[in-house]
Amino acid sequence: MQLDIKHLLAFDAIYATRNLSKAAKLLGLAQPTVSNLLGRMREVLDDPLFVRRPGGMAPTTRADELIGGVQRILEECELMGEPSASFDPVTATRDFRLHLVDIFETLLIPELVSQSERFPGISYKLLLAPKLPIGEALESGEADLAVGMAPPNNQLLRWEAIMPIELTAIARRGHPEIDGQITAEQFRKMGHVSLDLESGALANAATFRPSHRIERRDVVRVTRPGSVLEIVARSNLVGLVHPIQLMTSPHRHFLQRLDVPLPTFSQQFQMTWHQRNTEDPGLVWLKGRIRNILRQRLHAATPE
Repeated sequence: MQLDIKHLLAFDAIYATRNLSKAAKLLGLAQPTVSNLLGRMREVLDDPLFVRRPGGMAPTTRADELIGGVQRILEECELMGEPSASFDPVTATRDFRLHLVDIFETLLIPELVSQSERFPGISYKLLLAPKLPIGEALESGEADLAVGMAPPNNQLLRWEAIMPIELTAIARRGHPEIDGQITAEQFRKMGHVSLDLESGALANAATFRPSHRIERRDVVRVTRPGSVLEIVARSNLVGLVHPIQLMTSPHRHFLQRLDVPLPTFSQQFQMTWHQRNTEDPGLVWLKGRIRNILRQRLHAATPE
């Protein structure tokens, strides 16, 4: 009774990210606030919960014991906030139209369809994200939900942060010039596979704001983040990808991570919908499933 929902949210975010700064970014809070919330939990539970280790904060045995219960409580709280109108996915018929950056095709769709036998009337249509701006897709009704970069301020749209934007550098295993070690200067001079961020190439690409840009030699520019992984795994080019996409990619065993200084972001990926659909029971159900899938993915992708 000495803790409330904000303490549990902070605990879940720290457990997922193993990092106070990343947890604060995920929650949209200042780092000192998250640190204070953790401090209160440590005091009440009489356990450090997380201890500093190389590469992040490792959960204690007590934290590992608590995480399942904490997640169940948070899921129940999400359900309590849903509209009163019911949506039963077991009996409902609904074709959800999704505007997804392809990293989320990999992270979400296999899990969303994993219970297709249980939800026989639920189907999904994936829109061609590079060609259709998120705002246009949601305002026209062509898309029910978008997952990627939120559009510029639009009073008719609603969104929530779901995952921090991060980058990791990659090269293929067995690269003739790289064996885990590479200098920033070497990385800059090598041939790159990079995302095409010009207007019209990738939806809302202009809203990406890295802390700095790497001067590099682009050999191939692509419109799908997944293409970076695929091409790097089969060539001597290097590239930048989201670490979770790397950890869950079928190409991960053919790739190596490179320790080089990289741009950071103050932004997060967003789940976006039109305000007219805020209380759509089917969409509320889908958003809840997406939150849970990404939370589980984030936990699974965090190195022990």
